[in-house]
Amino acid sequence: MFKFESNPHFESWAGKMHVSNAMYNIPLSRPSYLPYIDEVLSATEKVLRSGNIAQGEVVAEFEQRIADYAGTRYGIAVSSGTAGLFLCLKACGIGQGDEVITTPYSFIASSNVIVHAEAKPLFADIDRETYNIDMMTLHRNTLYGIKAFLPVDVFGNPYDTKLMSLQGIPVILDSCESFGSKLDRPFDAQIFAFYPNKQLCTGEGACIVTDNKNIAEYCQAMRSQGRKDGDKWLDSSFVGYNYRMTDLQAAIGIVQLNHWDEIRNKRRYNALQYTIELGELYLEGKVKWQEQANDDVCPFVFTVEVDNRDKVMQYLLSHGVECKPYFPCIHLQKPYREMGYHEGMFPVAEEIASRTLALPFWSDISENEIIEVCSTLKEALEA
Repeated sequence: MFKFESNPHFESWAGKMHVSNAMYNIPLSRPSYLPYIDEVLSATEKVLRSGNIAQGEVVAEFEQRIADYAGTRYGIAVSSGTAGLFLCLKACGIGQGDEVITTPYSFIASSNVIVHAEAKPLFADIDRETYNIDMMTLHRNTLYGIKAFLPVDVFGNPYDTKLMSLQGIPVILDSCESFGSKLDRPFDAQIFAFYPNKQLCTGEGACIVTDNKNIAEYCQAMRSQGRKDGDKWLDSSFVGYNYRMTDLQAAIGIVQLNHWDEIRNKRRYNALQYTIELGELYLEGKVKWQEQANDDVCPFVFTVEVDNRDKVMQYLLSHGVECKPYFPCIHLQKPYREMGYHEGMFPVAEEIASRTLALPFWSDISENEIIEVCSTLKEALEA
């Protein structure tokens, strides 16, 4: 058993980090509900005064709104994107020893859920331009015996699943970063997440959308300790989990859905402003960014590729601009190295991971803030 004790060195470091984060003139992100805070406070107060704060009518309304937006029959709200992905894997029968194709260039959760299901992630390298999975890097023979496909819409860039749907295996679409991005594509289940830096924020939480009744009924039961429709109170048909969303979270999400077109348009406009401000550097080959799948992308973050990324990052941080490297490769992180993965296995992902830098980006970032970020980035590159 792990034992955690008070550590004065850690407390000192944490205190300094708190002060340091507060000193950034421009933070990395801010949640999308802030411009509507009065509406959020009113909506959450209504839930609190009702006394029904867990898995009630507000969650049901949120689920229906998300399903309608996605164009699916079912929406199942859960506690996180990780929980949603895991439930969908289990709903598709993924278990011990099964191989699931996914990407090494993502937040680690997209691979962790495969391991939690006692299956094995089978990584495919990524496309140099879109940052999404490049199926051409997989040998044809590799596809035999694959039990599921879990692609990721990296940074909100939707991945076209048509090729994998032809293979006849379940497609579980990790759209945790792409709520609002549009692409007509087949899937068995799709998961949107609503963490504070996402396009739509509920604090924590996510929603599974699907047209598959079996997947929907499984996820509905298993998110709530295995209780299916018809079970008596406190009786369960399965050994399930506690992966529920609260009405408070759903109320925050509904407020943003009421303003969704405005939020989406602002994010798209802000990404465009970045490309305009950095256009000269792009033409000079000093910065590069992800190629979008189509003209209907709602960006999650705005990243650039630069040489000497870590030095550029330190310059920005020292000048009050918060930024972070996005993403470190999953296969090179400690638990996956211990599974036998190592440098050189997925060279495109490794190259991009060493060069990408996330710049400040949120729905209501101002044009002046974008100009300041870009000006500071130019100074960093010149330095």
